[in-house]
Amino acid sequence: MKTAPLIMFVLSLILTGCAQSPGSGLNKKAAGPTFLAQVASPGCLGAASINNTLTPPALYQGMVSCVKANNVSDGILLYAVAGSYSYFDALRLNSDQAREAHSSMLGEALGMLTPQQRQTFWQALNAKLSDKQQLAGVCRQVQAIGKPVYAPVYLMSVGGGSSETGAAEQPKLWNQALSGYLHCATDIVSIR
Repeated sequence: MKTAPLIMFVLSLILTGCAQSPGSGLNKKAAGPTFLAQVASPGCLGAASINNTLTPPALYQGMVSCVKANNVSDGILLYAVAGSYSYFDALRLNSDQAREAHSSMLGEALGMLTPQQRQTFWQALNAKLSDKQQLAGVCRQVQAIGKPVYAPVYLMSVGGGSSETGAAEQPKLWNQALSGYLHCATDIVSIR
């Protein structure tokens, strides 16, 4: 079947985007701070409730709530926003701790799910993000929510860095996060 190699390739891209820190190799640190424990779950958030003030720990908590409630579609959007935001935060802080946080938060979130929930979520995620039209739709949704406006305090509290790149660089870094994490086509990326 011709679609099997394509699905495996796309799944590897997705996992690479998740597991790879911007500017470094795979996360080699097995244990570290628990970022999701720092925030209460906002519950399963739909697209209209997601905004650019929510931090990745809160967004991942919401993703877990959606997956547990069998609302995989909203869980996928939360996954996309959370990962893009943590990737952006790692780029703008440019520290090892921020890159490690990007890699570890998804693992924390997935660890809160049962094996069956993880499998169901990954299958739905793979199906959605391996389809170019659906991926473009997810990219447009993340773009509509916009670049994060919060200060990445959740990273600074664990030594993730204390200074950000300048405001002039941030639109470029946001574009880089969208293309590096979600693999959004750069010709559809617009900076908000």
